Amino acid sequence: MNAGGRLGARFGPYRLDHLIGRGGMGEVYRALDTVKDRVVALKLLTPEFAADPGYQERFRRESQLAARLSEPHVIPIHDWGEIDGVLFIDMRLVEGQDLRAVLRENGALEPARAVRIVEQVAAALDAAHRDGLVHRDVKPENILLDRNDFAYLVDFGIAQADSTGHLTQMGLAIGSYAYMAPERFGDGDVGARSDVYSLACVLYEALTGSAPHRADTVGSAVRAVLLDTPTAPSAVNPVLPRPLDAVIDTGLAKDPAHRYPSASAFIGAAAAALGTGATGNSAPAVSLTKPGSEIPTTADPLARNESQQSAANKAWGDMPRDPHYSPTVISGPVGAGAPGSGGYGSGPYVSGPPPPPGSGPVPYGPAASGPVGYGPSPQPYQPMSPPPGRSGNRTVVGILVGLIVVFVVGLGVLAAVLFMRDRGGGDTARQEAVTVTADAPVTTTPAPTTTSMRRTPPAGSTPCAQVYGQTGAFSGSAVGNAITSCAFAEEVRLAYSRSGPPAQLPRSIPVYSPVTGSTYSMSCIDTGAVTTCTGGNDAVVYVY
Repeated sequence: MNAGGRLGARFGPYRLDHLIGRGGMGEVYRALDTVKDRVVALKLLTPEFAADPGYQERFRRESQLAARLSEPHVIPIHDWGEIDGVLFIDMRLVEGQDLRAVLRENGALEPARAVRIVEQVAAALDAAHRDGLVHRDVKPENILLDRNDFAYLVDFGIAQADSTGHLTQMGLAIGSYAYMAPERFGDGDVGARSDVYSLACVLYEALTGSAPHRADTVGSAVRAVLLDTPTAPSAVNPVLPRPLDAVIDTGLAKDPAHRYPSASAFIGAAAAALGTGATGNSAPAVSLTKPGSEIPTTADPLARNESQQSAANKAWGDMPRDPHYSPTVISGPVGAGAPGSGGYGSGPYVSGPPPPPGSGPVPYGPAASGPVGYGPSPQPYQPMSPPPGRSGNRTVVGILVGLIVVFVVGLGVLAAVLFMRDRGGGDTARQEAVTVTADAPVTTTPAPTTTSMRRTPPAGSTPCAQVYGQTGAFSGSAVGNAITSCAFAEEVRLAYSRSGPPAQLPRSIPVYSPVTGSTYSMSCIDTGAVTTCTGGNDAVVYVY
């Protein structure tokens, strides 16, 4: 059936209402899922793909891999499969434009906006790479933007969980040649750094208005990618600071080993370069906290010129941890442990109560490292016999001195015993106090979990019909007022479960509304029995 004939027709449970786009692999429709009563983006692949068993297997595998990604900037996949000999993917419909349309209408973007958009795509790629999934088709057409510039990475249609396959079995080059990494045209491994190359191409075009390699034929495009060096971005767009040229050049390195180790490392270096204007017209420093993320990814302020860039690149190799779920750490040494012990050392504990968290290093007093050690007991005093000829009063004096010494030694022994007993008990108590202080948030006072109490919606709320199945610890949602829709409540449940385990600390998450087509920020806090999320336009959602 041709594209015109599909409009208004039924495809399984879907009613095809509008043709959104058409490409070499198929068509994308705005469709109504008549079973779940929701509007979706439905991608239908051309029939020859379904006729290829090898491609069918690859299609199902990549769809499953993409659907399991729990990152807000990866477009959610609702369903996939085959109907009447046609492979399909049911995805969230985003009201907005792809980046290609934005660039076509506006040309080069304002630098800070370009970085904000590409930063979100970098977060999606890092999530995919952690799952062993390489996108391999990163380009402006596959980056969707809603009305608030919230970005989604779509179309993992060529994604694979390994590095095999540079072309499909049908001989079609996957992706646009201008964005394909050089190793795609040879026998080198195709991995995460191949996506970094493509992302660098996207940022180059977003900043300059043109792709780094322009060619009219496939042959010239391949030669350009393999052999040519792109014009420096600052030469194409004089507004851009020159330090950015080195960042883009590293992202577009021919050798994957010379590129940034991750997508976030690349965009972090780009943001740092944009914050150091050599032209006087550079963009302000860009915050690298992606919407809804709790992992602040701050650009290295030391990355100020090309000579410092390599150090900045290494610093960006290690991703910071989520502060809500990191181990509890006392901001000062508790024990003088051996290097690498990573725990409580065998040194002395400070007398008195432990310092409050954040009070700085714990001062060590004069206490010795452990109870005072006693050597062999001194030889018992034996009074010496007076030498012959000594007077009797000297003997009396000697006896008195001996008794005094024995008495003093006895007092010393008694004091030592009492001291050791008291010190041992005190050290034990103090050790327990310090240990409990350090570990309490993790082991002794855990936050309520779903296993400790039953999760139920509060009285007065309206439970919603389940759109998604079990999502992490949650199975249902409810709305707390009349202006909040159940469709939005279910999206809140999905987004919160993807953001991490329930937490008693407030957590902000971006949530897409299928009703308005916009993305809103919701603040959620868990009380054990229910998670309450508020935000947007006075929305109140309960997740349980």
